[in-house]
Amino acid sequence: MSGNWLGQSVVAMLCLVPAWLAIGFFDRNYQIKPDVFLIWYFLGIAITSVLFGGSSLSTIVPSGKLVLAILLIGLTIGAIANILLFRAVAGAPNPGLPVAIANVASVGVFLVAALLSRWAPNYFNSVKTDGWSFLGVVLAIIGASLIAIRR
Repeated sequence: MSGNWLGQSVVAMLCLVPAWLAIGFFDRNYQIKPDVFLIWYFLGIAITSVLFGGSSLSTIVPSGKLVLAILLIGLTIGAIANILLFRAVAGAPNPGLPVAIANVASVGVFLVAALLSRWAPNYFNSVKTDGWSFLGVVLAIIGASLIAIRR
């Protein structure tokens, strides 16, 4: 299943629609703030990943240094990004707007991944870049710009 990235992406997209809508629903109807929702949401993801991820305990807990590095990423940029995004979803005039803007991060990932695959091939996988992919990136930038301008 790991080779079917497109199918997995489509299923993930379909699953994310109700997940993103749930943030505002729980805030409005049960006064569950986005930060609290985020904690329980990610705890649920972590539990499900352990139960159904197909990984053994030894692969879930790598070496101490790697665990600390991953935790540091989560404690800093991961926390900032997700806390702000969950708050933005709850406060936006349409919950899809912050999600669309945040997903423009894929543009940066697309471009930086291409550079890193060439500059540090021992550390990063090779990536496919072509005109159609680049056109998709440009359209994503245009779309996010239109959303930001019309807010």
